Amino acid sequence: MNISIVDAWRAREAREFFRNVWPMYVHELSGFDTSFYALDETGRWRPDIVDDWVSGVTPPANLRAPRSAQDPMQPFQRAYVITSDARPVGFVCVGLRPFRYMPDDVDFSIAELFLIHGSRGTGAGRHALQLLLHRYPGRWHLCAIHDNARAIRFWTKTLPLLGVRDLETRRESGDVTWRFVAEG
Repeated sequence: MNISIVDAWRAREAREFFRNVWPMYVHELSGFDTSFYALDETGRWRPDIVDDWVSGVTPPANLRAPRSAQDPMQPFQRAYVITSDARPVGFVCVGLRPFRYMPDDVDFSIAELFLIHGSRGTGAGRHALQLLLHRYPGRWHLCAIHDNARAIRFWTKTLPLLGVRDLETRRESGDVTWRFVAEG
């Protein structure tokens, strides 16, 4: 199994895959105790934030501090498509400081992680995360919805296997959060 992560904001095919599977991911999240997403009368999930993850420039409303569109670090919210043997099998979304929807005291946040059913339990997610953490050394944060037992089990098992340092697990507003340092 050859795992890679592809920049969805740069690669057309990865961007198309991400846009196509995003509603599947949101539908799966809707089964948990969260009211962030809702279907509108046309059957589209709202808010529709899919393009924010694949744009070459992060929308200013999603940043804590203004950044130029020409800032070499743009975008500050990034979707990566996970591939297994060159076939797309999921995605991971990462926020980089100054992304608004992450704690002030971290450098990066894993905002979303999704694998299609046939790729779960194969090690694809863990290998993709290894690549991601190697690419972005620093202080990380992630959160799992309190009743998403599968996600909580995955992160509890996987983070120690990734060799992260200073791993902390907390309950915040009922949800489970992790903070850790990746060395790259």
